[in-house]
Amino acid sequence: MKGDINKVVEGNYCVGCGACAYASKGVMKINKYGEYVPDLTSEVFKDEETLKKVESVCPFLKPELNENVLGEEFLDGKSNYSDKIGFYEKVYAGYVTEKEFRNNGTSGGSGTWVGAELLRLGLIDGVIHVKRSERINASDPFYKYGLSTTQEEIKDGAKSKYHVVEVSEILNLIKDKPGKYLFIGVPCLVKSIRRIQKIDPIIKEKIAYTVSLVCGHFKSINWSLSLGWAKGIQPEMMDNIQYRTKGDGIPARKYIFRAWKKGSIKDNYIQADSAKVTGGKFNQGALMLPACNFCDDVVGETADLTIGDAWLPQFEADDNGTNLLIFRNKKILKVFEDANEKKQINIIEISEKDAINSQSGGFRQRGEGLAHRIKNKEKQNKWVPDKRVKSSDFKVSYLRKKIYSRREDVTMLTRESFLKALEFNDYNHYYQTTNKKIENLRKLELFSIFFKALKNKAQRKYQKLIKK
Repeated sequence: MKGDINKVVEGNYCVGCGACAYASKGVMKINKYGEYVPDLTSEVFKDEETLKKVESVCPFLKPELNENVLGEEFLDGKSNYSDKIGFYEKVYAGYVTEKEFRNNGTSGGSGTWVGAELLRLGLIDGVIHVKRSERINASDPFYKYGLSTTQEEIKDGAKSKYHVVEVSEILNLIKDKPGKYLFIGVPCLVKSIRRIQKIDPIIKEKIAYTVSLVCGHFKSINWSLSLGWAKGIQPEMMDNIQYRTKGDGIPARKYIFRAWKKGSIKDNYIQADSAKVTGGKFNQGALMLPACNFCDDVVGETADLTIGDAWLPQFEADDNGTNLLIFRNKKILKVFEDANEKKQINIIEISEKDAINSQSGGFRQRGEGLAHRIKNKEKQNKWVPDKRVKSSDFKVSYLRKKIYSRREDVTMLTRESFLKALEFNDYNHYYQTTNKKIENLRKLELFSIFFKALKNKAQRKYQKLIKK
């Protein structure tokens, strides 16, 4: 029996979230590209009732259960609405001042702090978030979902992970475990959780709150391997990776990664700027999931709280990082506002326009960029998931069309090229077949944003001067 779930997987629209595996009691596997996909050969997919369940939880199917509809059903803080950031109660920017949350986090420390604070207040019994996973083979994931039930465990899960994950294993774990939990994930995963909550009252009860991280896209396991390999760590010898690092002289926008060999001690790592590694600059699309090119949710519109980077000139001068915070749950909003009064955190209210401007690149990519990609699929008479963005919604300039198309080309080229490099055990194959195309894409991007980049750079310098 074949349903639309096959179209999702065969068309490269599957983000590997694992919702279908949970709903069908099936399994997720890692494909040759280092991406999660469901095992569609499983017997469970041959049952019509199960297939209906599977397709109701897939974030790329059933447009009648889109982010707007799910937001109406699940959110209680929705006094305002924006076609970019969805429903919201208030928008803030800020950072954590207590203890080491900010120093240990990627940006302002809010992602770790909110879990620790909700646990301290007795509002939850644990946090479901992405944690380090033990690796044996080169293809094994660096990170998986885990459950943290103590302050220390929650703090150990700090920092962003640009890495594929799936939810079926952790949901099966908590289903038989007493307690209420906070789930932290990227927009498509939170959307999957909401859809699962619609058909599974146990998960609806267990997951009391959801936090979404602002998302550019998912990176495959192979992307992590490519960063380490570029700096001399063979894929089979790579043990761990940290995607963003803070330190003196490291601007908030720099993505400085650290990678460890197997058997290395904690302080024995290589460190490099990912933007200077082939395919390492995040937004160029190397070794990303093709499905992410067809997502229209940047900020996790179905989540109770969204946390991201406040990429605005007035905050970028602070290299320690500042969070964008979009509240859609009144209880969580009160927790933050109470903490602000007690000086545990430092937050200031910002506008909806500020929130959108702080993620302007993501909204271009998932707005006019998505419209362009959908139009291309329609011209080729290829099936494409029904999104809120339509092919006719934007008039896209010739230059931007070139950029969006080149990014897609880079995604598909790097997936195949890195696979061959692994087969040949030769990193140079990846470098030689992709580097020039990636550099050409970068030239187009820089030309497109030249004047805006100059303006932003001047504003950042001014903000640093007035803070001295």
